[in-house]
Amino acid sequence: MVLGYAVVEIAAFALAIHLLGFGWAVLAGLTVFTLGLIVLRRHGRTLVADLRRASRNEIDPLPAMADTGLTALAAALLLVPGVVSTVVGMTLLAPPVRKLARPAVTAYGTRRFNASMDRLGLYSVGFFAADRTRGADVIDGVVLDGDVQYADTVATPGQDPETMRSLPRGSAH
Repeated sequence: MVLGYAVVEIAAFALAIHLLGFGWAVLAGLTVFTLGLIVLRRHGRTLVADLRRASRNEIDPLPAMADTGLTALAAALLLVPGVVSTVVGMTLLAPPVRKLARPAVTAYGTRRFNASMDRLGLYSVGFFAADRTRGADVIDGVVLDGDVQYADTVATPGQDPETMRSLPRGSAH
């Protein structure tokens, strides 16, 4: 795969040299690379703002998370030298392309998350049910709110049960 990528990049650069000349091809490559980094920086600011809004539940987090993955891929492609990788990286930064790619990125992320949960063994111990919902047993009970009273002389040796005092709420004993 790496060899195939190298062949495609060399062929694209050779075509650019043939059409533009060596100096102009290098200049065009550096210019597109620099523009890509500028666009990536601007997009990164927008993405951070979207993630912040998603963390406050102001917007749906799914598109912001998918855009984060696509932006990371675009950044990697922009940093790799080459005409083809730069063009693909710039293309991934375009909003219509990201919108089209979100379902695939979401599906990929979901598969990876489920696989990692399976590897951790959370399904085998009953933390999640087979249908990917929380499947733990429910235990009925009553939650008591109030002061803790220690009435067991074993738990509080040397104290007379009549003189024991209750601990205020929030005490860690």
